[in-house]
Amino acid sequence: MATERLNRYLSLAASVSRRVADEMVRNGRVTVGGVPVLDPGTLWDPSTQEVRLDGRTLVPVQEEKIYIMLYKPDNVVTTMKDREGRKTAPSLIGELSSRVFPVGRLDFHTTGLLLLTNDGEFAYRLTHPRFGVEKTYIAKLQSIPRPAELNVLRRGVAIEGKMTTPAQINFIEKKTGKAWVMMRIAEGRYHQVRKMFDAIGHRVTKLRRVAIGPLELSGVEPGEWRYLTSKEVREMNAYMDRRAVEVAGQKPPADVPRHPKRFETPADRGKRKVIKQSINEAARKKEIEKEKAAATAKGAERKGPRQPKPAWKRGAKHPGRKKSPPKPRGPFKSR
Repeated sequence: MATERLNRYLSLAASVSRRVADEMVRNGRVTVGGVPVLDPGTLWDPSTQEVRLDGRTLVPVQEEKIYIMLYKPDNVVTTMKDREGRKTAPSLIGELSSRVFPVGRLDFHTTGLLLLTNDGEFAYRLTHPRFGVEKTYIAKLQSIPRPAELNVLRRGVAIEGKMTTPAQINFIEKKTGKAWVMMRIAEGRYHQVRKMFDAIGHRVTKLRRVAIGPLELSGVEPGEWRYLTSKEVREMNAYMDRRAVEVAGQKPPADVPRHPKRFETPADRGKRKVIKQSINEAARKKEIEKEKAAATAKGAERKGPRQPKPAWKRGAKHPGRKKSPPKPRGPFKSR
């Protein structure tokens, strides 16, 4: 069975870099089982095939396995190289006897435990979902979540059309409107922790990974690194063996329900409060208008129709008007 990459084998056996090994293959200097090979990434079977360089059989030197714990600081990428010129995690370690690579990734602004190794099998077991390796994070939230909101994460939440596996959540403390929460998950989706808290309406302002399985971040400060002890490596391998058995007996995450339950976020509650206040104010104004209209109608009913004033209340006539001549009291007799 083809299990070994040709360029990696050449790099170890000839004590050259991967780039030089690739050039050796492309130049036709390498044969596998007596057949020339021009593809550096060719897979071959060490148990049945023989690799020769310029006609000479190559015997690889046993590579020393290296396992490193790095405390990744902020503003560092976990790739081997960065096109934008940002600082990378491998650059914090420097040159070693063997080339190491990061196991998995941490986001640019996420700090904490990052493992680097040259053991491909170890890295595969740490990152493949069927081993279900748990990672523990401490998140600082911009607001304080309610117990019911954290229970949503414990059951699993829909992210981009797929449910997450249940998470272990521990509330650490709250202070000045902020909260610190510990989360343990067995998945590694892109920005998963941040998206899970976003789903319940709480933004993550700081995130630090503090453990991978039984291995806890210890003995290093941000930007520092150390080798794992042989005991830590044995415990990690034993843990991954147990987790593989446990995960094999678990059911896969359920699909997102067709009509998922609506979960109210703090932003939704704020909008609902504003709408409720507007409705109450409109209802109050309507009641005030009704009260005014009723008072006006009641006053008009009490007064009744307007009656003319009696003569004695009309007052004296206007002084500028001419008086009519007095009527004669009796028959007029001329002398």
